[in-house]
Amino acid sequence: MAAATKIGSDLDQQKQRRRAVFSFGDDDDDEDTNGGFSFEPLKKDAVDRAAFAAPDFDPDRFLASRRHLGLERLKVELNSHLKFLKAELIELINRDYQDFINLSTNLKGVDRAIDDLRRPLREMESQVQKVRSHCQQTIDTLEEQLAHRAQLREKKACLKLLLNIHESVTKVEDLLEINQDADATPKESRPAIVADDSLGKQIERVAIEYNQMQHLVKRGKDLPFMAENEWRITRIKDTLQNKLSKTLRNALEKMKSGESSPDTNQSLVQCLRTYALIDQTKVAESLIREEFVRPFVAKTITRNTIGQPLTAIYSKLLNFATSDLQPILDITQKTLKGTTYDILVNSFWSELVDRLNQEGSSIYAPGQTDTFHKNYSASISFVSGIETLCLSKKSLLYLRSHPRYSEFMKRWQLPVYFQLRFREIVNGVEDLLNDPGASVDHGNVQPSPDCLALPATKAVSHAIDQCWADNVFLYSLSHRFWKLTLQLLKRYHLWANQILHYLLESPSAADKTGNGANHVYETTSILRLVILSHDIEAFIRESKHRITKTILPKLPDVDSSLLRENMDTILEEMARSTTNEIQYRVTSAFGRRCVDILKQAREITVQYRHRNKPSPTEASSFIPNAFRPYRLFFEKHQGWIDEDKQVMWGRQVGEMVLNRYTTTISDLLTNLQKSEDSLKRLKKGKKSNHAMQNASSLLGSQSGSAMSDEDKIRLQILLDVRQLGDELSVLMIDKSTFKPYAKLYEVVKPFESLENTN
Repeated sequence: MAAATKIGSDLDQQKQRRRAVFSFGDDDDDEDTNGGFSFEPLKKDAVDRAAFAAPDFDPDRFLASRRHLGLERLKVELNSHLKFLKAELIELINRDYQDFINLSTNLKGVDRAIDDLRRPLREMESQVQKVRSHCQQTIDTLEEQLAHRAQLREKKACLKLLLNIHESVTKVEDLLEINQDADATPKESRPAIVADDSLGKQIERVAIEYNQMQHLVKRGKDLPFMAENEWRITRIKDTLQNKLSKTLRNALEKMKSGESSPDTNQSLVQCLRTYALIDQTKVAESLIREEFVRPFVAKTITRNTIGQPLTAIYSKLLNFATSDLQPILDITQKTLKGTTYDILVNSFWSELVDRLNQEGSSIYAPGQTDTFHKNYSASISFVSGIETLCLSKKSLLYLRSHPRYSEFMKRWQLPVYFQLRFREIVNGVEDLLNDPGASVDHGNVQPSPDCLALPATKAVSHAIDQCWADNVFLYSLSHRFWKLTLQLLKRYHLWANQILHYLLESPSAADKTGNGANHVYETTSILRLVILSHDIEAFIRESKHRITKTILPKLPDVDSSLLRENMDTILEEMARSTTNEIQYRVTSAFGRRCVDILKQAREITVQYRHRNKPSPTEASSFIPNAFRPYRLFFEKHQGWIDEDKQVMWGRQVGEMVLNRYTTTISDLLTNLQKSEDSLKRLKKGKKSNHAMQNASSLLGSQSGSAMSDEDKIRLQILLDVRQLGDELSVLMIDKSTFKPYAKLYEVVKPFESLENTN
């Protein structure tokens, strides 16, 4: 109780001294920092405490958000919040202080209880330590015994491996009849191994044991025993290689001499199988290459024979591969299928390429393009024949990925060959296209629907044919020749536009004075334009036919629709940019000439006014000649213009002429009506007799006849229009459906009544 009373008194004293004990000592200062200013008290939550505790609290941003308060007001706000935090801190400390003081009283007597528990716990710990020590000793003993047992097993396994190696090596030596003291035995005293016909079976059995020995030797390669007996293993390898090579050579010699028999084939199969079993197929392929392939290839490919056509040499080589070498290929590709043999590539192809590179390097020279083309074509055909001998896709891929195959293909300098062909094809064409006069000089070529007349068109067409000619085209360069074809088409398109402007800007086409000499020049230019149009259309038809019959059959592995689209785009652009311009120029020229003839319609007024001529009964004399320039030209040069073009051009000429003629007679009739109205006003407006007499004399011809001069003129125009409608047949136009003629006839239709008056 005394202790409790003491604690209570202490708490009272602490409460009295709260300000001195837990005060931060700056309360008075805060009251004096206002500098004499008085502010309204702030709310308790004026400053949010969470804003200061936030992870992204930024003092600068906080102060900037209260910029409107001013420094003094902001200082008051912060001091107020500081006081609130201090008070809350003191309250928190005083709230749990009583429990902290009572903690020491509640723990009285705990030490005695702890001492009572410590003694039995220590005894228990001692006992556990003894048990743990005993168990650890037992475990250590077991581990030592297990380790010793493992060592014994390893030594036993090693000893067993050594015994197996010794037995295997000895067994192989016995099979190969090798004795360790063989060096001391004269070679003459050794018995014959076996007969040749049974040597293959013996070697095959040796190979099985040899593989077993190799496996054991590989396992024990780090043993000292292996180092001591390395010479025995080397001797076994050499002996086995000698026996195998001897057997294989004997079989190959019999095959070369034509003495092949079933026993020989069987011996060859066993020998090659043995090489495969001991993973020495490369050695067998090398022997076949040296002993069997090389003699024939060396005899076939020499500096003397390389001058002959390659087709003959390749024929002999391919015949050798399909006849003499075929038994070996059958064994490796069928009987021993699944092994790593590839005699065709490693023995035959490699030897062939090496020999060609050594003796026939001249066949790769691209300088003589025709010879190069023959050599390359023959070589590719030969390679295709070799590829047909590959019975599996794996073998074919191995051939194509072989270094000798890549080397052989790279020796053919195809880009150089193409450049030479490019010059041969393009140079002459380019020279001709750059000469406008020579490129359009058609000479005396007779017109034909599919005949090319202009030298430029013929040259470009011939150049494209050369690109795909059998003695020029190479499949490996198909993309280059296709590109050259498109370039030639584009170049012809450019030339057509240039020559079109050349013909239009020449003096003969530009001079439109109308005299006879210039008409001849203009006719010549028009004829050239017509022939140019004919050539362009024939060239387009020929190009479309060529891609179907010549180009696409040589390119079987491409998208034909894409190629057609590329060519059609160029051809359509060519037709659009030239045909329309030519059509406009030709029709304009003939339309202008026909209009010049119809200009004589203006003289009709002079023919009938004050002439007292009888009423007209037929069309004017110039009307039948209205389309004479067009008709004479097309009759003379009909072969250059197809029927569709004649119809189309005729309609354009007719439309142009009739529109101009309609304007002419409309103006003429308008002036005629104005003149007639003026005379009538003069008759009524003047009252003097002199004026009346003059007016009577002016109209005397009208009163004295059944039809006035004006009506005669109108009737003559009506007859002319009808005759002009009939003349439209020259242009292959039906006047009943031709709108320009209907429009023209509407102008003169009111004059039909004059025919009855006549």
